[in-house]
Amino acid sequence: MSSLSPSARRPTAIALRSLLVGAGFALALAGCSAASATFPPLATASSAATATATATAANTASASVAGATGGAAPTPTDSPTAAPTATAAPTSATATLPPLAVGLCVASQLRLTLDYWVNDGAISYAHVYVTNVSSKTCNMRGTPRSQVVDANNLIIVDSGSTSARVSSSDMVVKLGPGAKSYDIIQWGNWCKAAPPQNVKTEVVLPFGLGPVLSKASGAAPIPSCYASGGKSAVSAEAWQP
Repeated sequence: MSSLSPSARRPTAIALRSLLVGAGFALALAGCSAASATFPPLATASSAATATATATAANTASASVAGATGGAAPTPTDSPTAAPTATAAPTSATATLPPLAVGLCVASQLRLTLDYWVNDGAISYAHVYVTNVSSKTCNMRGTPRSQVVDANNLIIVDSGSTSARVSSSDMVVKLGPGAKSYDIIQWGNWCKAAPPQNVKTEVVLPFGLGPVLSKASGAAPIPSCYASGGKSAVSAEAWQP
């Protein structure tokens, strides 16, 4: 049995009670601190997990698309783009021409010169020639469509579209750069008032190869009217070397 008096034991009991209360309070504070310290990391971990799951799903979807197409996953665009339209390859102009037209001179390669006129009283003859003014060799062949053109550049006589022709029996006149080929244009039966001078000539090449207009060579002799009421006529011979 303790020999301490009640007054001596009281401080000890008070101290013990204070110790227990302090310990409980410390535990409560520790619990609160742990709870407040744990919440932000939990939220951060949850966000990180969500971001990781989203990235993983996106990567998986991209890999699936890439595997299906055999290449990289397509990049999305703001708006769809129309597929390009295929353009047909240009076709060579000579590929559509008949065999007799292959190798013939075209209008852009030629210059037509009206050398001089001759008149026998009824018919006027224009002596003309073409010069190859290009750097490539081409051929003259057959008979051109022929026209008489007045000083106002109006066609006053025309031999017609069917007069331009080439046959297999026609001579081939090979024209190198600067070379010439000759022809004679015949104009007859003019029953109208004299046309504006100076009259000149034009030839139209067959197969749609183009027209070539000459410059005038002085005043042309006007053919006589030998068939009253009849139309004026013009024609050309085949090209000659």
